[in-house]
Amino acid sequence: MTSAFATSAFEADLREVLDTPDAPPWQLTRTTEGLGVIATIAHDAEPKDSYQVRLLWSTYPDHAPSLKFLDPTTGRDDVPTAWPNGSPFRPQNLDACTNYCAEGFAVHPEWRQDAQARWSAEGNVLLKVLRNVQHDVDFRSTGRFHQ
Repeated sequence: MTSAFATSAFEADLREVLDTPDAPPWQLTRTTEGLGVIATIAHDAEPKDSYQVRLLWSTYPDHAPSLKFLDPTTGRDDVPTAWPNGSPFRPQNLDACTNYCAEGFAVHPEWRQDAQARWSAEGNVLLKVLRNVQHDVDFRSTGRFHQ
């Protein structure tokens, strides 16, 4: 069950993201379950090749969200070709090894104690995660994963 505080904080951060003038032109859709969004993110150099990323929080804003790329045709989250290729994304494992998602903390629990890597609930965490995903798609990925 989601607390009223978490819902209120998430909704306020979502409104702020939608009103942020310097944010990339993400298309955001609120998930039907929990506190989350599905964001359409395009690579800066390949704007026609976009990705759908689902960010879903179990506890907002105190913990990192689950991050999954969705197949645009089926909406499934278990399709490796829906993922960008390259660090920190791991399409073969259907996860990302980074400190802005729950899956990264599952692989590296020691990050919770690391002052440089631990999750920070400061500021607008939805905007922070979206910007991190965008940055990694633009500067660290090598295009869409192909099997």
